[in-house]
Amino acid sequence: MNSSGFGSDREHAHAPGGEDEEGEEGYEMRPLQSRGAEGEGEELLGGKTQDDEGDDDDDDAGDYSGGDEVLYAIDEGPDGHEPPLRSPRRRMRRREFLYTRAEERAVVRKLDKYLVGGLAVLYMLSFLDRSNIGNARIAGMKEDLDLSGDRYEWLLSAFYVTYILFQWCTLLWKVFPAHKYVACCVVGWGLVASLQALAVNWFSLVVLRAALGIFEAAFGPGVPFYLSLFYRREELALRTGLFISAAPLATAYAGFLAYAITSIPSSIAPWRLLFLLEGFPSLVAGICAYYFIPDSPADAGFLRRDQKKIARRRLLVVRDDEEDTGTVIATEERRGLRWKEVWRAFRDPGNWITALIFFFANVSFASLPVFLPTIINEMDLGVNTVSPAQAQALSIPPYIFGLCVILLTTYLSDRFRSRSVPLIILCITSISGYLLLVLSGLLHKSLTKLASDVADIESPGAWWEEKIPTSKFLATHSSTVVMSYVGIMLAAGTIFAIISLVITWNGNNSETESSRGAGMAILQGLGQCGPLLGTRLYPADQGPEYISGSLTCAGCMLVVCCLVGLQRWRLGRENRRREALDSREAAMEGDGTRRRVRRFLYML
Repeated sequence: MNSSGFGSDREHAHAPGGEDEEGEEGYEMRPLQSRGAEGEGEELLGGKTQDDEGDDDDDDAGDYSGGDEVLYAIDEGPDGHEPPLRSPRRRMRRREFLYTRAEERAVVRKLDKYLVGGLAVLYMLSFLDRSNIGNARIAGMKEDLDLSGDRYEWLLSAFYVTYILFQWCTLLWKVFPAHKYVACCVVGWGLVASLQALAVNWFSLVVLRAALGIFEAAFGPGVPFYLSLFYRREELALRTGLFISAAPLATAYAGFLAYAITSIPSSIAPWRLLFLLEGFPSLVAGICAYYFIPDSPADAGFLRRDQKKIARRRLLVVRDDEEDTGTVIATEERRGLRWKEVWRAFRDPGNWITALIFFFANVSFASLPVFLPTIINEMDLGVNTVSPAQAQALSIPPYIFGLCVILLTTYLSDRFRSRSVPLIILCITSISGYLLLVLSGLLHKSLTKLASDVADIESPGAWWEEKIPTSKFLATHSSTVVMSYVGIMLAAGTIFAIISLVITWNGNNSETESSRGAGMAILQGLGQCGPLLGTRLYPADQGPEYISGSLTCAGCMLVVCCLVGLQRWRLGRENRRREALDSREAAMEGDGTRRRVRRFLYML
């Protein structure tokens, strides 16, 4: 099925969704015939127009050497500048801007290296400052601040309450210049994260966690929308995956860093030193972001002038298949919101279904980083329980595995242009991991009871006296630890990839930038309510098995799987309806008229 929603043989651009606004017409872009080094004599379909014949001094067209395959031509105004976003419906004498596939790949590589790489570093710092409270808890904070009862859970909830309430800030990416907006967010959370080291009681830390939630809500949820301003939708899953992969990397890095920091001999409490040293780098990164983050492809300082043109104009082509042909969607929105599109996004049931998917996925996503060190800390690996330092080190491998999974699945999702199938596979794997944790917890609890009953038998030197220590060891240590750790690996290895694909899927199925921004706000606003439940799934009185928490996460993943199937079915039905309308209209127009732009199709 055609997943991009546009034909490959049309020459003129229209607004997404097949509707033209009065007085607005996209500028003309034409797919060019393949042209190699030996095919210079072949006709270029997108070469000079009739008006340009004899005009051999075209600067842009003259830049093409003919040594590589020409992909697209896009017309410029008579003065060589960008065509106006709103222009009268009249034919103008224009110049051609040609670029090759190799030139486009070079631009994408630079965007991946500098833009995605820079944003991933910022998100890694964000996730590090958000989730290091789990490491601080087992490094002495629990005793120093008297986190008795459910006080620790309230610390986690304080962050997510403000994080949810400020999800509307996703729309601010369309209002303010990105370099100023990002810099303010990063400096803000870096300052608050560092101030956590000065907390004198539980209430002061609650206030700081709430402030941290405000600044992080303004940054992270809007980044996938920001990336959509630089990448085509069939490229977004991998780039969003690269961005989200900073989360497991940060968590693994947090375990290693926490292990190193808490081992430093110092007069400062280890958990205070942890907050201080992990928050300061964000302050430095925020200052750098002001000079580094571009507002749009045309403002990217790491691109040359011709590369900026390619980066901007390649977004106006949506490819239908693996061929180098496509259809133009020639609308570029200026800064600001188109409220008609925003309200349309709120009326779209697909945005709400995706938000529900995100809600249930976030239950697991939010609980895992903050409770994993505690879960591992209470696992029995030997005669004694795991030390805090060992728990920090053992929390690293699951997130390294998660990093590999997210890169693999997002790459394959882009390669096969499918979001729902990888999501269903990942959900089934995640359910298996949580069920392993439930099973190991039940086994641990029953064998521990059995071993304690055996140990209570009074024996005057009978043969089983020497067997009691061995049976107790097997019951409480060796029999369940492998099962528990495998379950942790499967759960941590899939949840980050699930989050990445859900976010990408939501953005892929929005037809305009304003509706995409509103869809992201809906996704994040409802979806981020999930952590309010997730951060309360592992209370201390249910350790070390935590059966109910793992069972709840497994149930949430099952709901995600069902909702993904529902969304795939309804989008597929709508695609078939639109394709039928396109076929009927094409048959009515016949071969003698220019074929109209086909309707937008949803990505499944």
